[in-house]
Amino acid sequence: FLAFTDDDCAPAPDWLDALAARFVAAPDHAVGGRKLNALADNPYSTASQTITDAAYRYHNAHSGPARFLSSANLALPADRFRAIGGFDPAFRTSEDRELCDRWLQHGYRLTYAPEARVYHAHALTLGAFWRQQFSYGRGASRFHRSRARRGRGRFRPDPTFYLDLLRHPLRQGPSRRAPWLVALLLVGQAANAAGFFWEEAARRAAEPSAGPGDG
Repeated sequence: FLAFTDDDCAPAPDWLDALAARFVAAPDHAVGGRKLNALADNPYSTASQTITDAAYRYHNAHSGPARFLSSANLALPADRFRAIGGFDPAFRTSEDRELCDRWLQHGYRLTYAPEARVYHAHALTLGAFWRQQFSYGRGASRFHRSRARRGRGRFRPDPTFYLDLLRHPLRQGPSRRAPWLVALLLVGQAANAAGFFWEEAARRAAEPSAGPGDG
C-alpha cells in the first residue's frame, strides 16, 4: 500500500491505523480520510477548508459510493496505483480529482474514512486565497478536458453544490463570522471561475488555427 499526505498537513497519531483498518474489509479500494483546518482563526484558511468540505459532502454522500478523495489524506494498493499510471504529472492542481476519476473508470472503488484525520495548516491571505482558487479553476479546466478525452462526459455545473456551499455556514447557527465567510466563498468561486475560463482561453489561443484553404 501507498499513503499520501501534504507537507502542510499533520496526521493524527492513529492516522495510518485508521486507514489500515478500512483495508481489512476492502483491500482493493482506495481509502481517504478527513482533512481538518488547523488554523480556525484564519478566515481565508477557513473559507478554503469550507470549499473542500462542500466537495466531500457532494461527492461522498452517505447514500452512494465515494467519488472523490483528496491526495492530502489518501492510501491505496500500490499495484493498482501503478496499473493506472499513478498521478498525471501534467496536473499541478486537481491531480487528485483526475486520479480518482481514472481509478473509478478502471472499475475500482473509493472508500471515505472520516475517522482517518489529518490537520491542514495552510496560512492564507486574501491574495493567497484568490491565487489558490484561481489555480484550482485552472486545474478544473484541465480535469474536465481530460475527462472528456477519456469518454467520461462533458462538464455540467450542478447548482446544488454551490447552494450547499453558500448555505452551509448559515446553517451552523448564529455567528457574526457567517456573513463574512459567505462573502469569502463568493470571492473564492469568482476566482475559481476566472481560473477556469483563463485556462480555456489559453488553450484555445495555443491551438493552431485553420488558415484559408485548410480543412
